[in-house]
Amino acid sequence: MSSEPAVQPAIRVEHVGKFYPASSPRSLLRYLWPGRIVRRPTDFQALSDISFEVRPGQVFGLIGANGSGKSTLLQIIAGLLEPSTGGVWTAGKVVALLELGAGFNPEFTGRENVRLAGSIFGFSNEEIQARLGDIVDFAAIGEHLDHPVKTYSSGMFARLAFSVSVHIDPRILLVDEILSVGDVGFQARCFRRIERMKESGTTIVLVSHDVNTVQMLCDEAILLEGGRLRQQGRPKEVVESYLNLMSDQAFSVHGAVEEPGPRPQVHIGPVGMFDARGNPASRLRAGEPCHVGCTITFEHPVAEAVISMQVKNLLGIVVYDLTTQYLGRHLPPARAGEQWSLAFPMMLNLCPGPYRFGIGVSALINDLPVALSGTEALAFEVISDRPAFGLADLRGDIVLTPGGGVR
Repeated sequence: MSSEPAVQPAIRVEHVGKFYPASSPRSLLRYLWPGRIVRRPTDFQALSDISFEVRPGQVFGLIGANGSGKSTLLQIIAGLLEPSTGGVWTAGKVVALLELGAGFNPEFTGRENVRLAGSIFGFSNEEIQARLGDIVDFAAIGEHLDHPVKTYSSGMFARLAFSVSVHIDPRILLVDEILSVGDVGFQARCFRRIERMKESGTTIVLVSHDVNTVQMLCDEAILLEGGRLRQQGRPKEVVESYLNLMSDQAFSVHGAVEEPGPRPQVHIGPVGMFDARGNPASRLRAGEPCHVGCTITFEHPVAEAVISMQVKNLLGIVVYDLTTQYLGRHLPPARAGEQWSLAFPMMLNLCPGPYRFGIGVSALINDLPVALSGTEALAFEVISDRPAFGLADLRGDIVLTPGGGVR
């Protein structure tokens, strides 16, 4: 029984490492020595032993914190950097969109830069002219096309650069964060174009901090941490690992609030989350009621306390923020050693994903809340049978009514 031939990868990365020699006059002499530079302990290791393959027609995501090596890896795949160890193989023409206006002459007009970019990729004047209309329509920068690009805003740069890149028929497109620039309409056009390119067999490698973009567009993703490949797999699983990593790093730095000086201190006791039936839970369903309960103990008297609650995603973006001050509630004075029980009821109108719950206690001094203590140690996950991306679950629907008109 014969087996189907294996599909050759569009990109193969094998044991790629990249280091930069320590910058001293003596170490720079190593560049003059023939052959590959040997790493020394004082050198900076940007990438270590990275290996993976990308299939033809796949949208492949690279995610990780700043400094994890994403852009360095993308530049190596593009052929702009030589790896210190290992190698990269690509099948077909590679177009890299790594920064706004890269390869553009700022003194040239947009139209002139389109012609310049096309000639760099080997297109004749006739071929460039045949594509010019589509490039101009997609970029939608109007009369600015005939103005010098040095006068462009970042959004105009993004529209023109992306439009040129996707209209010169790349087999492999490398994109580094540029989709985060530009208005919502431009981003929507980019997403639609990427979907069409994927259907036509173009391979796309995408670097983005927007985890929703990675989950919506990518077929597979890898997570880089400190120049090493930490995880590879389905975008949802890799994104969750990334969010947990970012949360752990943030919490290790910004854990419980510790204010210096002789301010009153408050101990926030065990914190628990409970579902609609009052059972302890860390995974709760979207759209259902729940509550967080805890105790707080005042070690010193507080004339007027302010209690706050926050829900954040694991990137630290505040989803919901509420305080007793916002509610116009004045709490009674707290005595030293006094203990309060708190409950925070809420409706989980959130999209599926991991979140953190924060509790803070402040003292109201001259009408301003001064932080006494706080914690964000409670993590929970929202689950749902309805797939959705974002933060808020608006419980939306799509209703089709035969016939025309707006109703």
